[in-house]
Amino acid sequence: MASLQSLFPKAVNVLGEKKDPERSLWRNVLIVALEDAIGKGWRDYGITRAFRAERAQAYFLEPNRDFALVCQYAGFDHEYIRNKVKKFIKERKIEQMIEENRKND
Repeated sequence: MASLQSLFPKAVNVLGEKKDPERSLWRNVLIVALEDAIGKGWRDYGITRAFRAERAQAYFLEPNRDFALVCQYAGFDHEYIRNKVKKFIKERKIEQMIEENRKND
């Protein structure tokens, strides 16, 4: 399975460009949003985990201007990121189903 960091290119490219703090900030916004979408680090505050995951995943999977703008600020093509996240979430769901089946056997 791909790691969260592997979904988003590094803040410095292979040609040795210097880090852009603003771009790094927006890339981290995307990383935190993805962590929310997979439920990493959540505590239960009365809202079901599934509901929160669905809302967070919708940010990536449903076209919206905010997502496109954050990707632009981060220096990414929003369709590329959307497709990568869609694949990541699908793979994660399959792994979770396999894990549940193993527990039930």
